Amino acid sequence: MGCLSVSAQEFKPGFYGVASAGPTKLTSTSGVSWTMNGYQLGGGYEFSKNLSGEITYGSLMKYQYASSSTSQSYNVNMLSYSGTLKLPISQEFIPYATLGKISGNVSSSYSGSGYAYSSAGSGSRTLYGFGVEIPLEPRTSFRIQHLTSSRSTVLSKIDSTTAGFVFKF
Repeated sequence: MGCLSVSAQEFKPGFYGVASAGPTKLTSTSGVSWTMNGYQLGGGYEFSKNLSGEITYGSLMKYQYASSSTSQSYNVNMLSYSGTLKLPISQEFIPYATLGKISGNVSSSYSGSGYAYSSAGSGSRTLYGFGVEIPLEPRTSFRIQHLTSSRSTVLSKIDSTTAGFVFKF
């Protein structure tokens, strides 16, 4: 499976799906950070060869631990919507920038040693990043991207680097 020349394809506006996974780092407002693997699934619409809109759902982190005396869990889920500006510099290498909003839910709990704790929060903030798409076939591209968010008082700062595929319909 080799790279396919973008110029050999005529652009047609349309829908696409995205599946990606990779490490996500969350940094709390107190400076503590965690890194775990997560996934993102979504879809979008290409308005032109340079502009698209995208909605993505993801589980950025899920941690659970249990022993006979202690249990702990931590979950971070998100929904984002963004606009993407593609700037093709060659036929097989299409860098892009993205800007949008991310809304997330965080829940955590701990119990052990006669102590129990549970909390949950949600919030939204600005999401921005960059990436590159590499066309593999007429309807499939490989994608690598890095996204980051601004801090908020409820949710941690998010830094996510993922690799995945784009499937055009």
